[in-house]
Amino acid sequence: MKRLRRTQLLGLGVMALMLGLVAAPTAQAAPAEATAATPTAVECSGTWDGKTYWAKDPSKHNGGGYARTYWNAATKRNCAKFWSSPYDGLASHITLYLHDESGDYVADPPQEHPANYHYFAGPLSTWFDATNECIHLSGSLVRGGVTYTLSTPDIRCN
Repeated sequence: MKRLRRTQLLGLGVMALMLGLVAAPTAQAAPAEATAATPTAVECSGTWDGKTYWAKDPSKHNGGGYARTYWNAATKRNCAKFWSSPYDGLASHITLYLHDESGDYVADPPQEHPANYHYFAGPLSTWFDATNECIHLSGSLVRGGVTYTLSTPDIRCN
């Protein structure tokens, strides 16, 4: 039996994802100590702005993971989520921060309850009427011993 090289397997995995034959991870595994009271993850509601914000490695190359923001006109809230790239294998320590114009922020995982996320962080939503208010995102993840950093410019200012 012929063995496939890692690059061949990666190429097959990417092709399967592109063809929709394999679903990208959508659920965060619950920690072993989770109880029935542990909330389940919800998705961002609203409209995606069509932009993808990539995490960057120390050489400033895109990769590792990406974030997207959504606007819900009914609730007047922004929402953000940060995913590990499904093409690059398992990540660890995924964190996401959503900052408002004043410097206040929300974090996932929250600092008082740290967790080791492997697939995504978020969703995080603004806690105020965010009409015409800028937000920005920051965060990080680790893959293969390399830390990828997410830092966006101001987003959704109008």
